[in-house]
Amino acid sequence: MDRLQQLLRNSFIRLEGLLYQIFGFFRKIWGFFYQRLLILLQVLGFSNSSYFVESDRQNNIESAEDRQITEVKSEKIEPSFTPNSRRPDPQMEYYRKLAGQVNPTKK
Repeated sequence: MDRLQQLLRNSFIRLEGLLYQIFGFFRKIWGFFYQRLLILLQVLGFSNSSYFVESDRQNNIESAEDRQITEVKSEKIEPSFTPNSRRPDPQMEYYRKLAGQVNPTKK
């Protein structure tokens, strides 16, 4: 029975290796085509945003550099909750009680 289990394990390991090699081959092929597609898109000018016919100024579009940034200063707000404001979880209390019973602390 041990030989049968070992035979099945080895078979699955070999099948996994075969599938890894097959999908690795397809990944290399798709990676090759993807790189060629990126080069084609760069040649056609789709890699930058300057391929629009109209400029940004004609459409009243402001860039982030043109806008003035206003800083809003606010006072630091203290949190309005206390650490014990949450309702205790009954399941967690159960586990804390068990932990206390298993490992009692000496005071």
